[in-house]
Amino acid sequence: MIMKKKSLIVALVSSFVIASVLVWTLIGYLIYLEFKDEESRRMYHGILEKLNARIYSRYIEVSKLNVVISSTGPLRGNPMIGGVIKNNGIRTIRDSLIKVKFLDQDNAIIYEVIFHPQEPSLGSASLTQVAIPYLSTSSRVAIAPNDLLPFKKILINCPKEILASLKNGPGFAKRPSRWAGKLDLEVLAIEF
Repeated sequence: MIMKKKSLIVALVSSFVIASVLVWTLIGYLIYLEFKDEESRRMYHGILEKLNARIYSRYIEVSKLNVVISSTGPLRGNPMIGGVIKNNGIRTIRDSLIKVKFLDQDNAIIYEVIFHPQEPSLGSASLTQVAIPYLSTSSRVAIAPNDLLPFKKILINCPKEILASLKNGPGFAKRPSRWAGKLDLEVLAIEF
């Protein structure tokens, strides 16, 4: 009888361990499925934003695109890119992502900057933007159809040769710069 009680206890403990492993495996699998669902949704939205950019970018006009060194205020001495973005389409743009390329004489890319023109720029290049969800839902300004929005962004990691060219002016550089003053713009993503 003693042997049977020990066998019964071993069988019960083994059954409990096996049942626990099965429950934890099922919980882990459900968490994995939830994670994969979220990842698939993010990938779908990313692909959709890129596709929107390809199709809708013909209705987006960026004018007055220029790069300058700020001469006043807290941004003095920092390079900034600015311009005006206009929505010539029929849908309201909630967010957009733009890439600006700095080109040399042969149209080779020297420097690229990617930014959201609809986000407000901050007063200092050393600060980063932090979203505070309970204060506001979005800091981005939507661009309605046939509306325009001026933008200005700080170039944080601007190469020294572009900075020198901006400070000295195009004809006054001591040695010629690789940057020819050419800019190329590409719309990477649009969210409606």
